[in-house]
Amino acid sequence: MSAQTEPAAEPVLDPGVRALLDRWADEPEMFDGTVAESRARFVAQMREAGGAPARAPELGEAGGVPVRTHRPARRTSGALVVFLHGGGWVLGGGDVYDAVADRLADDLGAVVAAVDYRLAPEHPFPAPLDDVLAAVRALLDDGPERYALVGDSAGANLAAVAALALRDEGRAPDALLLVYPPPDFEARYPSLAENAEGYWLSARDVRACSKLYLAGHDPRGDARLSPLRAPTLAGLPPTIVATAGFDPLRDAGHAFVDALIAAGVDARRREHPGLVHGFYGFTAVPAADAAVSALHAELARVLA
Repeated sequence: MSAQTEPAAEPVLDPGVRALLDRWADEPEMFDGTVAESRARFVAQMREAGGAPARAPELGEAGGVPVRTHRPARRTSGALVVFLHGGGWVLGGGDVYDAVADRLADDLGAVVAAVDYRLAPEHPFPAPLDDVLAAVRALLDDGPERYALVGDSAGANLAAVAALALRDEGRAPDALLLVYPPPDFEARYPSLAENAEGYWLSARDVRACSKLYLAGHDPRGDARLSPLRAPTLAGLPPTIVATAGFDPLRDAGHAFVDALIAAGVDARRREHPGLVHGFYGFTAVPAADAAVSALHAELARVLA
């Protein structure tokens, strides 16, 4: 008689995340109301979930693009880390991600340059990508010994696209950390319906921010929007792709890891079954904090 396999346990939403979402349950969805209202709501939630930075960044520019430079309390690495914030290409500019970038700098012992790219709908595609590329190229002209691109959500999309462009210029990054990336505008994955409501980022939010970013641009066949659709992903550096179990973008992230592996890239799938989209900034929640620490420790090892 063959042994029977126990069915896989259903993922369980982390209690700390559930408590956070319960506190926000009566608030409108992220992209309800005006863009200004959405931005204000995003700021408030990010600050509640992630706290304030330990230090204020240095404000400057690179390639004509504003850059917020975060220096670690103790520098142990000569690598440069370029951070690209999330927010659906619409939210998250200015000081909203200072706590996230500051934590990144301290965890890696490295200087972090957070690119404050222009936002849609005022500046839709390709303006945010143009800003990222202009800033990274200028930062590389200063000759860091190694560098990584790090992004969450929309920032992870921009990091992946920028890495492909820089690879083609012979200046590929040494590492990538992509946290719940949206790598494909051309397909709809099962998790978009499975996690459509109730987990901070909704399927409706995904559609709303995509529409504002695209501003009528047809994404089909354009790898500047869908890095998953690039002619080849070969030549990208070691890439850590983090996904969350209760995220509409979960399966798109899985598809990107599979494509990277098929292209011969050292791609590391890091799944967080009990977390939601946004956990990279939700470090007031212990499970999210632990996940961020583990991702940063792995990135530090890759860069070492």
